[in-house]
Amino acid sequence: MMKKLHRFSAAIVLSGLVAGGMVLGTARVEAKGKGGGGGGNVQEAVCSYLLSVITYPNVNETIKAYAISLYVAAGCDTSLIG
Repeated sequence: MMKKLHRFSAAIVLSGLVAGGMVLGTARVEAKGKGGGGGGNVQEAVCSYLLSVITYPNVNETIKAYAISLYVAAGCDTSLIG
């Protein structure tokens, strides 16, 4: 039981770090503006990554829900989500 709890808490911490990094990256893109020297490439990469997580066949529903909310918050094209 302790081993499962330890793995679960490590997964929570890791996902929190990834989500925090994505939020900071999105904030930097927003601060840069749409025409600010290639900032769109970062947003495209974030959107592409999140879309791959959302459309992954065996994704956990909780992870999918968080990925969708980050996808929308990043200003990605929501018509690509099925």
